[in-house]
Parts: sequence; C-alpha cells; structure tokens
Amino acid sequence: MTADPRTGQPSVHPTVAKAFSALDGTGLPWVLLRGEDDLAAPSGDVDILVAPGLLPGLDGLMNGIGLCRVRAAGHGSHRFYFGYADSGELWLKLDIVTEISFGPFQQWRTPLAPGCLERRVRNGGLWMPAPSDHAWLQLLHLALDKGEIQPQRKETARAAAAVAMPEDRIAQYLDQRGGAGAAAQLLELVRSGRFDDAPAMAARLRSGWTAGAPLRTQALALANRGLRQLSPRLPGRGLMVGVMAPDGAGKTTLLHGLRAEFPIPTAYVYMGLWGAGPWDAWLHRVPGGRTTKKMFRVLKGGMAARYHRFRGRVVLMDRVAYDALLPGAADSQPKTRLSNALAVRLAVAPDLLLILDVPGEVMFTRKGEHTADILEKWRQSYLQLADSLPGARILDAAQPQHLVQRLATKTVWGRMCPGTPETSGSGPGDAAALSLHLWRLLDWRFLVPVLQPRSVGYGGAVGPDLMAALHLLDPGAVRIQSPRDGTPAASFEVVLLREPALPLFEDAAAAVQPGGWICAQVKRSFLRRSGPRTLAGWKRTFERHGFEDVSVYWHATNLDSPERLVPTASATAVLDTLSLHEGVRFGLAKAVIARLALMVRLFDVAVPEGTVTGRRPENRDR
Repeated sequence: MTADPRTGQPSVHPTVAKAFSALDGTGLPWVLLRGEDDLAAPSGDVDILVAPGLLPGLDGLMNGIGLCRVRAAGHGSHRFYFGYADSGELWLKLDIVTEISFGPFQQWRTPLAPGCLERRVRNGGLWMPAPSDHAWLQLLHLALDKGEIQPQRKETARAAAAVAMPEDRIAQYLDQRGGAGAAAQLLELVRSGRFDDAPAMAARLRSGWTAGAPLRTQALALANRGLRQLSPRLPGRGLMVGVMAPDGAGKTTLLHGLRAEFPIPTAYVYMGLWGAGPWDAWLHRVPGGRTTKKMFRVLKGGMAARYHRFRGRVVLMDRVAYDALLPGAADSQPKTRLSNALAVRLAVAPDLLLILDVPGEVMFTRKGEHTADILEKWRQSYLQLADSLPGARILDAAQPQHLVQRLATKTVWGRMCPGTPETSGSGPGDAAALSLHLWRLLDWRFLVPVLQPRSVGYGGAVGPDLMAALHLLDPGAVRIQSPRDGTPAASFEVVLLREPALPLFEDAAAAVQPGGWICAQVKRSFLRRSGPRTLAGWKRTFERHGFEDVSVYWHATNLDSPERLVPTASATAVLDTLSLHEGVRFGLAKAVIARLALMVRLFDVAVPEGTVTGRRPENRDR
C-alpha cells in the first residue's frame, strides 16, 4: 500500500483525486468499492459506486477532468471512463456503477447499493463502505464474480473474513439468496484456509442465487452476453485524426503504435491518393484512368473513415487528401489541378491533423528513399502548408519513436478530452493565462443584467475549471441541492446550469431568488428520453415555470469555446454570424439550412448548442 508520508492516508493519483473531489462537489453519495491501496498509479479499474442522481451530469463531470467515457453494452449499470496521464505514461480507468450486481454478466442483481451508500464512512479523502459492508462485498466479489480465491488474493480474503460477521446486513441477504447458513459457511471456509474448496462453495452460491429467479437470471445473462458482441464506442461520433509527413517520417509506425496503445475503440484507414496498385499499368493507358483511381481512393477512404466515426471510434488516417495541396502535387495540366481540387473537396476532413516534422537527413537515413535534399524540400512544404490547415498540430518526430508516440497520445487525448491537465512546466505567464481562461468561462454573465451577483448556485456537468471560475465570481458559490434530499433550501441571485436534466432545472427554479436569473447552457439532443430536446424546448420550459424575459443565445460554434454568443431573436446578428462561416468546409450548405430555419422561425430548434436565460418575477410565486 502506497501512503502519503505527510498524512499517512493512501496516496491517490492526481486525476483520480480530482474525480473524487468532483463527485464530492455534487453533494450526492459515492463510495470507493475496492482498491484503496492501489490509487497512486492504479494497475486496474478504480471501482466506484454512486447514487443514481449523479448520472445525468456524470459524463460532463468526468470529461471536465480529462476522463472520457467509453460506452460498452451488456455490462449492467457499469460506466467506463478512461484518462491518460502523460507524466507517467499511464492509462486510467474508472468503473462507475449505480447498483451492486454480481456474476460474469451482472446477472445477479441486488438491492444492496442504497444501504451501502447510507452506511458509508470517511477515510481521509475517500468515502468507503462501512467496514462490514466492505468485507462482505470483497468476499462476494471473489465468490460470485471470480468463482475462486486465487493465491494472490488469499490475504485479501482473510482480512475481509476477519472483519465480516454472520449477523451483518449483507450476510443476512446472502443467507436469503444462497440458503440459510451460507454466510457462516463462507466465513468458515476462508478463516480455516480451505481455499481449494472455494470453487465448490462458489458454485453452490451461484446455483442458489440463480434458483430464486432462474428464467430472469438466465435471460439477463444471455442478453448481456449478446450485447457484449457489440463493439465498445465513444459517445456520439468518433474523432478523426490524420497524419501527414514525407516518406520516412514514421507515419504508419506512429499510427499502429497509437492503435495498439489506446484502450478505446480505434480504426486505421489508409487515405493515400497516389500509392501504387496492381492495375496501374492498365489504368495509365486509359484516358482518365489516373483521375478515376484518385477519386475512387478518395471516396473509398472517406466512406471507411465516416463509417468508423459513426461507430464511435477514433479514426487514425494514414495520409489525408491535403497532400494534393502541396507544391508539385499537380503538373501543369488543368485536369490534374482540377482533380486535385476535387479530391480535397470530396475527402473527409480530420478533426485533428498531426504533421510530423523530421529533418530530411533523418528521413533519408530511416528509409533510404529519394534524397535528403528532396525530403528536406518536402518537409518545408508540409510546414508551410500546416499554417493554412484547420486543426493542424506540428510534432517533433525526430525524437525516439516512443517519445513521438507519447507526444501524439497526449495531443490526441487533449483533443478528445479538453479537461485533460497539462503536464508541461509552468512558465512566467501561465498564472495570468490560467486566470484569463477562467474568466472567459464566465462570459455567460454578460447575458444577464447582474455582472457581480451576491450569491451564485450551479448544477449539472460543471467541471473543475468552471467550478474554479464560479468561485472567482462568488467565493461562496455552491452546487444546487435538491429539497427532496432533506437538505435546507438555499437561495441564489444567479444560477448557472450546465446540460441539466429537467429535475435539476426544477430544483434550480425553486432555489433562485425573486428577481434572480437562471442561465442554462444546453445542447440539442433529439435522442433524449425525457425533458427538453432543443433550445426551443428549454425556452418553453422556462416559460411554463413562470420565468420572464426568457432569451435564447446561440454559442457559435460550440458550448465549450464559443467565438460569439448570438441572440437568436436578432435576425441581423444571426445572419452576420452565418456569413462568417460560409467559407469553411460545408459552411455554405449549413448557412443555407440555417437561413431556411430562420425564415420559418425554427432557428431555436436548429441551434445545436447555446444558453437560455430567464428571470424569476419579483412579486409572483410559481
């Protein structure tokens, strides 16, 4: 067990500690189920039980500290969050559940979670199950999930058996499900060291748990087993990552290294336009054959990349169509220039473009193709092109391969999870830059007439940076608590909600003072099961709850880093903003659709992300 020498408490990895702090900030209960002695650099999952009320904002909360969710069907209530710690080249995985289930397919469900959360105890910065609960959960995990007690887990089992007692609450539940005396028998087996008999004991317990509801248990196991055949995926669409560089820079090596290292779903797609093929000799004799081959590769690679992105994977693209923009990529013939321009127009654009920078001599030494001078000339062409390409990042790829991969991993993960902490050394201007970054997160305050509110409440997917920014505005800012939890009701002059569920909005509406304001930062989601699905829906929700002066603002282009906050009621402001984006890829088509939505007064439905504000009346209760 690794302990902090100053406190004697278990050492916790900084990102995991931020996750615990973020969960604490919600005001809802959570516990670390196991592994408290392996938190400094976790070698396995960090298993956490949380209250169901945490789920609506959990993805945003975790994303705010650099933890990205991977959806995996067939795992019961489990939610998996991954993070990358560049300082130790360590991948982190949080396994968060809302119920306690056992079995390889979570087929043995239990009602134990609420009691464990209610009886939790504080251990330094950690919330742990009560000692007896902790012990029994460990024993049941070994018996029902593992089916045996392996040699490396014997001491853990003995320690748990020394604390657990047959009259404990979970022991009583075990007797109900596994037969009278099952808890005492399991304790006697472990205390006497008869670990060779553990598989037989586990088989009896499993059989007893199944006998209570055989059809339901088997159906659940079968359903979860089938669902696990579906590939894990990222929420929404995946990320497209392209790599550009001359031959010998290490593009393919880097991409295969990323694919092997990433614990999240990935797909490799080759996007080269001019690579040799078996039909080249024949195609070069056919008029338009080379152009046809180029267009076929563009469309084929684009379809593959879009398919994998739709499946929620990180798409690793070896080369991109931007190669056609390099000097010398087109000869003097107009048809070649036209086909290159068409290839760039039709090709899929990466969300993140990594341009590997390697001196020509190094590339020639690695691969022995062309000459060092030619490769150096190409290198300068790529660097010059990088300035004009969206999402381009230049990486120093002259370093050893493992360092290049580490830098690329950090870059890709930072693009996926904007909350990922920077690990580079602090410069003199870092504190000022951080302060400016935090104040920019408070730009929403210019949407209400209270620039310096006396009291601020917040709720939803509020990450650590936004939380710190809110405390700059009001050092006493606190998270909204539900009156249903039995906590004393607080009142606030301004409440900020980030991607709230409808129950949270109702709690905020009850907490805002007469004359106070609510700002709700929301995203359009037609797949939402309940509650408002669009900004227009949120506007109606404000009005139904009696709010006045309700306004909708479009975050152009996204909620996290908007370039403009555009009032949708102002056609002039909307049209002016749309005109700025007509020159980008597909911008003209999007602008036409947006103008049409504006004409038929459906722009509030079409807006993907924005803020809705409303004022509670001074002299009227809702």
